[in-house]
Amino acid sequence: MTPIRSRLATALAALALGMGAAQAHNVWLVPDAQGAYLVQFGGHEGKLEEVQADKLKSVTAYDRRGRKIDVRTQAAGDGVRVTPEREPAMLAAEFDNGFFSKSEGSPMVNKPMDQNPGATSGVHAMKFHKTVLQWGLIARKELGQAFEIVGTQSKDPQAGKPLQVKVLKDGKPLAGARLSIGEDGPPVTSAADGTATVTPVEGRNQLLAIIRIPVQGDPRTTQLSYEYLFAFQTH
Repeated sequence: MTPIRSRLATALAALALGMGAAQAHNVWLVPDAQGAYLVQFGGHEGKLEEVQADKLKSVTAYDRRGRKIDVRTQAAGDGVRVTPEREPAMLAAEFDNGFFSKSEGSPMVNKPMDQNPGATSGVHAMKFHKTVLQWGLIARKELGQAFEIVGTQSKDPQAGKPLQVKVLKDGKPLAGARLSIGEDGPPVTSAADGTATVTPVEGRNQLLAIIRIPVQGDPRTTQLSYEYLFAFQTH
């Protein structure tokens, strides 16, 4: 492993340490001993869950100048292994967790409403992720994710100092999205221009955002759930 990759792996490992009980269900990446990255999924009560490879819709990597880096993905016993061809400055992922539905007084099941007799409500759960390993212009790059957090500054974030980000839906600024540093951090709401200001903590940070979108005319669901985990390290 090169010294640069070693430093990046250490940073990403630090980010990964807090991904347990502090999170709802999310998807993220962690480094492995071979210099690749593992896609992991979970969060409830600190428990990891099996990554179903068919639910992983994309994993992308970028260098500091925003150029896409080719990646190789391979199913592994402990997740999906992602190997970038060269040093990444940012990693991103999209995960379709599928349809869930329930009837009155019954628990949620992992089926769309039209496959769950008596179901009265449903949700289609999508997870989005981005890890910034080397802050700079790349942190401001819009990737075109359906739901996305981007930085508005190129300088490294500092613990205890305000950090502005922008929330986008389908590439357009989104007002009213709820964000927080971890689930226990003070929540803020994105403004009309999509911007929101949070205060990073020392070390690893997981900026979470969530929106719920009503759905009409789809027999499978009554709601879309978009969740985002934007990971970075303060210095």
